Order: sequence, then structure tokens, then C-alpha cells
Amino acid sequence: LASVQQSLGNFEQAFSYAFQALKILEKVGNQRGVGWCLNGIGTGYHEMGDYQKAIDYQLRSLEIFEKFDEKVGEARALCGIGTIYQSLGDAELARLYHLKSLDIFRAINNRIGEARALNDLGLIFQSLGDLEQARSYLEEARQIRVQIGNRQAESTSLINLGKLYLQQEQLEEALELLHRALEIAEAIKVKPRIYQAHQALSLVYEKYGDLAKALAHYKAFQEVRDEVSGDEAGARLRNLQIAFEIEKSQREAEITRLRNVELKEKNEQLEKLLAELQATQGQLIQSEKMAALGSLVAGIAHEINTPIGAIKSAADVSGRCIATIAASLQRAPSLEALQQDKQFVRALKALEDNNGVSDTASERILKIVKSLKSFTRLDQAEFQKADLHEGLESALTLLEPELRERIEVQRAYGDIPLVYCYQGEINQVFMNLLTNAAEAIKGRGIISIHTSRSGAREVAVQIRDNGVGIPESRLGDLFTPKFSREGARVKAGIGLFASYNIIQKHRGQITVASRPGEGSSFTVVLPITAE
Repeated sequence: LASVQQSLGNFEQAFSYAFQALKILEKVGNQRGVGWCLNGIGTGYHEMGDYQKAIDYQLRSLEIFEKFDEKVGEARALCGIGTIYQSLGDAELARLYHLKSLDIFRAINNRIGEARALNDLGLIFQSLGDLEQARSYLEEARQIRVQIGNRQAESTSLINLGKLYLQQEQLEEALELLHRALEIAEAIKVKPRIYQAHQALSLVYEKYGDLAKALAHYKAFQEVRDEVSGDEAGARLRNLQIAFEIEKSQREAEITRLRNVELKEKNEQLEKLLAELQATQGQLIQSEKMAALGSLVAGIAHEINTPIGAIKSAADVSGRCIATIAASLQRAPSLEALQQDKQFVRALKALEDNNGVSDTASERILKIVKSLKSFTRLDQAEFQKADLHEGLESALTLLEPELRERIEVQRAYGDIPLVYCYQGEINQVFMNLLTNAAEAIKGRGIISIHTSRSGAREVAVQIRDNGVGIPESRLGDLFTPKFSREGARVKAGIGLFASYNIIQKHRGQITVASRPGEGSSFTVVLPITAE
């Protein structure tokens, strides 16, 4: 009923039915029905011109449809979101959403949806000035709608084609199409199409110079449009939504109270058991984290100790040189004699050389500390733009003691933009993948890192090794936590599990390809923006 009233332009009645239906569907737990209801409400708000509410409802419906693999609903939601972005003037984003919806509609052979996506793509190309491409899409949509007997949608196609011909100043063709659209819309009593046809006809007659007919159609347009979306109707719609939200909150509070009363004992038992399991798992994971951290710290400590030893040795040599220089200064009767003092000259030369040793060792320590700070990003815990190449280099610097003697690192860094992320977490992913790659190589080997753009809105980081590879039987559960026993110790394998969760949190993807004996390749794909 809501859909019928909405198609006829009776938005007040349509929203009343829609919110009633939404309340019932949520009460009985019909999530697919909730998705369709949200989709319809989003479409209604779009036609009313409330684009913010429209996109909120469409995104909620898309989330439900994706969760339940409801392809028709998913395509409809994508189409609706594209239409909203089109109304907001973002033609490129609108085109991407409509192309996604068109692919799904065609894959499931949904002719109604296919026609709608084609129609919307035609409007996008019209707004971009590609009128021939626009006409092709619009005409294909119209033909499908005629074939399936969808008269309301046919009137929409005729109006859109009429406006296109008007833009091309083919006025005779525009008049013919728009009068046919008006005839159909009046026959089936669809008010939005009636006033849209009147509005377009007014513009055509104005172009013709027939101002009397232009005025008549414009008055008809205003009259019908006001019936559909007057201020009073808009206020009543807002009141309906507020009433629905209040009732929904009250109902949820009552449901929560009843559940707390009826299931309190069972919940306490389950919560106790869950807490015990989580505590056990947490202890195992924390133990493994500390073991991994200990290994990393030991490597860093060894790497820092070497330049520190060099600095201490240099300091000792410098002290002896200074003592020699001081003695030479005391016994030299003149500057000329001092310059001839071989002990003084040797000490001065040794002090100069020693200063270079100290500088080199200090630079090595600074590089390690800088990489460690960059890797942890304790000063940048917020979601913000980050350089993925910097994160990769920080991880490689910290792993250098493990890699230096036996593994060659090959870099193929592409021209990628900064990426919105929690950089400390993404650096952890890089560290996990690089550590696994190093451990998979027995003896000497190669790790290659390749970065590139993945389409217009994503970047990809691929880390490949020529190690032992992963058996096919293990690939299916590679990103789940694993626990094994080694003597009296339970060992947790959580690196890939943690990496997977971090990438999911960033709305990205992590995939693996591997063959035993040939090596493995992990690919991380991340969205560039925070959308």
C-alpha cells in the first residue's frame, strides 16, 4: 500500500503505511522486509527533496541486503543511492553506483531494475553533456518498459526523452513524447509524472513562443505539485516519523525489560562461561603477543647495542686523545714546536676520525628510533591520512636484523596517494605479513613488495615471498586464530587473525595466493578515503 500511494504521489498516506509496516516487520524480526521498507522510505524522501534522510535510509537498506545476499534489494539500494548523488550534483559517484546496480540487475535477469538503472545512467550522461550516450541509455530503458508493460515507468522514460530533445532543440519530437507521457500519467493517475510532464511541456511551448500554452501548463504543474508536496504534508510526514521513532524506542525498552526478567539466569550463566572463555583466549593471545614483542625488542636491542658499543669505544679513544693533546699543549714551548709534535698530530688525527665513527653510530641509532616511532605511531592514534610506503619502510628497518644476512627485499613502489587509516594498526599488519614472509623462507630468499592503485578509490599492497608456501587445505581458515601445544606451553597463532580484523575495520580486503614449494603472496586492498 505504501508503494502504491508513493507512486501516485500521495506521500503522506505512503509514509503512514510505510512506518506502520516498518514497525510490524521489526517486531516480528523480518529483516529482509525491514530492508525493503527502508528502501521505499528512502525513495520517498528523495522525491520529497530531503536528500540527507533519503541517503540514510538507503544505506541502512543496503547494509541489510548485503548481509542476507538479497541481490534484487542490493541493486535497488545501489540504484537509489546513485539517484540521490545525482540529485546532489555528484555525477561521477552516481554513475559508479548505477553501473554496479546495472551489473546486478542483468546478472539476475531483472528487467524492471535493468530499465531503471539504464534510465538513471541516461540522465547522468545528459548532465555530463554526452547527449548521444544519454539518448541511447534512455531509449533502451523505454523499450524495456514498453515490453514488460510498465506504464508508469514508460511515462518516466517519455518525460526524460522529451527533456533531452528539448535540450537539443528538437521541439516537435519533444512535444510528441511529452504529450504521450502526460496522457499515460493522467490515465493511471500518477501525480508526480503528471506535474513533471506539465512542467516540461511549459518549457517546450515557451521555446516555441506559444506563451499562452506555456502558462497553462505551468499553472497545471504548480497545482499538481502542491498537492503532492505541500508544506502541510511535509510537516505531517515529519510528525509521522517522530511518532514512529518514539513508539519504536518504547517498544525496544519494553522488550529489553521482558528479556531481562525472563532470561536473567540463563544470560548470567552464558556471560560467565563467555567471560571464562574470553579470559582464557585473552591470556593465550597476550602470551603470544608478549613472545612476539620480546623477539622484536631483542632484535632491536641487539641492533642498537652495536652502534652504542662503537660510541663507547670512540668515547674512550677520544678521552685518551684529549689527554695526549693536553700534555702536548703543556710541554710545547711554541706553536711551531706543537705542530712538529708527532704525538699531538696523531692524537688530533685520531680524534677527528673518531668523531666520524660517533656520527655514523648515532645516525644508525636515530634511524632505528625513528622507525620504531613511525611503526607504533603512538602520537597519531587518530584516523587520518598516512603514507603506506613510510609504514613499510619502518617495518623493514625493525626487521633488518632478521633479513640482512639471508633475504633480499625487492621494492616496486607505485605512485599511490596518502590513505586514511589508523597508521599504527596498518603498520602492525605490514609487520605481521613481512615477519611471516621471512619465517617462510628457509635459508636465502627474496621478499618483494609491490604497491599500486586498485581502481579509482583504492590502493593495493602486495607482499610476496619465495618460501615454502601454504598447503591448499589451510588456506580456508588461514585468518582464524589457532592454538597449539608445544610441551607444557599453549601457543597462539594470532598474527593473520589480527591483521584480518584490522583490514576489515578499515573496510578493506586481505587475500592470499600460495602454492607449496613456490611461496605465498598476500594482497591488502584499502580504500583511499574515509567514506
